[in-house]
Amino acid sequence: MTTSTSSRPPRRARRALGTASVAVAAAGVTTVASVLLGAGLSPAMADPGDTYVATGSSQLLQSEDLATVLVPMDTGKVVLGRDADFSSCLGEGNSWTQVLPGSPKPVTATWTRRGHRNESLTESLAQAPNEAVAQQWEAILVQGGIRACRKPTYDFHYGPLHNDPVGSGRAHWAVSYRGESKKADGGVAVVRLGTSVGFVEVNGRWGPSWQTMESVAKVATDRLG
Repeated sequence: MTTSTSSRPPRRARRALGTASVAVAAAGVTTVASVLLGAGLSPAMADPGDTYVATGSSQLLQSEDLATVLVPMDTGKVVLGRDADFSSCLGEGNSWTQVLPGSPKPVTATWTRRGHRNESLTESLAQAPNEAVAQQWEAILVQGGIRACRKPTYDFHYGPLHNDPVGSGRAHWAVSYRGESKKADGGVAVVRLGTSVGFVEVNGRWGPSWQTMESVAKVATDRLG
């Protein structure tokens, strides 16, 4: 999603990744892995979880999570240590660590669907040094990433902001619209549980968009546990 003022969805125990999960081989090094459903993982590709990094790829949305909320993504890519720009109203040219000073570079996953270029889900996660800082990051992302992008005069904008408790965590989410269209085509979520904070962007339509985004936001928050 690109935006400018002119044009521009029960906590689980940690689990091994499913057959479509993405693995990371080392910490502190930018790593990219692409997988397809049913591809399987070798023992050498086991998910490091929090063994190597404070926030691990096991806390990202997994293929089984997406299947549960009926978002048909089949290809996932995980990146460690890339401080990419935000593509929301937080603005291009502003990276995760610029928006959240003191944050480590995030763990980021992008899910896509073969044969559907306009459908995607991107999620970035980082861990704050304590819960107070995590709450500050949460507030920054909600304000700059959702509230600031609700102006209907933007070619791309969000609908009403929703806030839902998920166990001891919280999910903030909104659906997105393009131009004067009344049909939502995705949405955004800010999620936090304890010291873990995440930002999720969705492009695509699956059933009622508000229901999809609520489900994505809640399952993403649950995954942080």
